[in-house]
Amino acid sequence: MGALEPIGDAASEENRALAEALRTLFDSLGISMRRYAARCYTDPGTLSRYFKGVRVPSWNFIINLLAHVAEERESQTSDETVALLRQLYVRAAGSSGGTRRTADLQRLLEEADEQAREAASLERLLRQALHESQQQVDHLTVELKALRAVRAADRQATKAEIELFSSEAEDLRKEREQLQAEIDVLKKQLKEAMNARILAEERCDQLERQIESVEHKEDEEPTVHSEVRVTTDKAHPEADAEKSAARVYATPQEQMAAAMERIATLQREIEETKREQLRQESTSSLRDHLLSASPEEKEVGNKPRSLAVRFGYGPDQVLRRVDAANRVNPEDVRPILTRALDLQAGEEIERTRLLLQSMPPQVQNIFQNIVKYAVKGSTIAGQRKSQESRQPD
Repeated sequence: MGALEPIGDAASEENRALAEALRTLFDSLGISMRRYAARCYTDPGTLSRYFKGVRVPSWNFIINLLAHVAEERESQTSDETVALLRQLYVRAAGSSGGTRRTADLQRLLEEADEQAREAASLERLLRQALHESQQQVDHLTVELKALRAVRAADRQATKAEIELFSSEAEDLRKEREQLQAEIDVLKKQLKEAMNARILAEERCDQLERQIESVEHKEDEEPTVHSEVRVTTDKAHPEADAEKSAARVYATPQEQMAAAMERIATLQREIEETKREQLRQESTSSLRDHLLSASPEEKEVGNKPRSLAVRFGYGPDQVLRRVDAANRVNPEDVRPILTRALDLQAGEEIERTRLLLQSMPPQVQNIFQNIVKYAVKGSTIAGQRKSQESRQPD
């Protein structure tokens, strides 16, 4: 570290006193003049003139020197030291050959320079803040565009889903209306069937009353004939006793047989009436609805449709019913198959069994159990085994 040059003889006492105070502060830093000049952004020659008392430094330079010394010592500069330096600075500035006006202008220049540096520093900070804000705005603009693009894509997807759901809702509405129309038709047909049943029951009651009337008359006739035979026996007690006795016992037996035959005839009429009523109910009440349910319900030539087909339980109809019930409510599968077995003939049951092979195993097991424990099912199983035994190996 180079030593400072001595204070010149031409320096005034005021300048010398200020220069000595400045040299004392600078020596406490322990660095060279060139290094301190780089720290203060000042020319080394200017610093040399300050420390030799040739030129009076600015008050800002003195303040910066005090700050560097305080930082080096890690302690604050006392107010007395600042006041002493300010006093020495004022004296040196007043005795430097210039007027007081020049000193004031110099001080104002220093203050203006300080304000200019502060303004420049503030400008740099503001420019940096503006640049960062502009970058954030650009980033937010990009994110906003991306969000708008995503929103537009979501809107298109939502619109497509809404159109799809609207189409499905329209189909469901039409299907509901169709089912409602079918329900109305079935309600009407049910009402007609109930009326027909009431008429059939009334007809049965009428026939039963006729049977009771005939039986009552037949019960009264043997009593009349008995009285007649007793009178005849009294008139001819000896001649025709054996013949009259045979006639008395034979005639009631014949009348009883005739009455029983009449009762059987009336019962057959009742059964025929019931079967006829059931046939009319199945053909007239469900004809329109069942003709539109399945292709298998159409008549082929002059061959009439079976009872199961008329009631909607043909093989193909049962397959559709079971498939729908298995998807919606599997508990309805057994009642459907039980009803089908009650209505179908032997060939239809066999065809239903073949069609149900395309259904899940649990559905096939339910049908096999129903057929196994049904009288009709055992008969069909025996026929199928007989057919299989007759087939050649």
